Amino acid sequence: MKSILKNSLILIISLLFVFFLYSCSFSPKDSAEENSRPSFGFDRNLREIKVYFLKSLGKDELKFVTATRKIPKEDSVIAGTLKELFLGPTKKEEIKGIMTEIPVGTRLIKVEESEDDILVDVSSQYVTGGGAAAMQLRYLQIYKTLKKIAPHKKIYFHVDGKIVKSIGGEGLEVTQPLTKINDYTEINEKSGSVQP
Repeated sequence: MKSILKNSLILIISLLFVFFLYSCSFSPKDSAEENSRPSFGFDRNLREIKVYFLKSLGKDELKFVTATRKIPKEDSVIAGTLKELFLGPTKKEEIKGIMTEIPVGTRLIKVEESEDDILVDVSSQYVTGGGAAAMQLRYLQIYKTLKKIAPHKKIYFHVDGKIVKSIGGEGLEVTQPLTKINDYTEINEKSGSVQP
């Protein structure tokens, strides 16, 4: 009787061991990968856009680079693109040396778009911190990003609902509509694009 009980116990332990090994061979990663694949319908509802960030080339050297983002097709292209710009680079992009001069917390208050013009109103965080070079770079990030989307439209820029004549403590002059300003990074600029 003891031998039957002992054999039964060994059999049960062996079966539990086999079951345990089998369950370990099923990787939760496999099911997560299956679930992370985008469905066909979801991708069709997205539009690809480009935003301008900066890439460090070493000490005191920067260049503008574009990064690709996806926004819902039903969103305004201008508003969706600026919101993505204000979110800044992804962690992966930051590791590659991609950065932004637009301060954290900058929000898009309003976008008005007509056939010929775009009015962009942003929160006051946009004008906080940074010297003349930082102001120039953040200005150009918005200017280049919007001109990529709407190259022939005039861009008007407000901060907290007020027309902007200068930004920053050192006073980078801002004309309305926005115009391209001197971009000292152009000597380093290439046509390369950064993917997230």
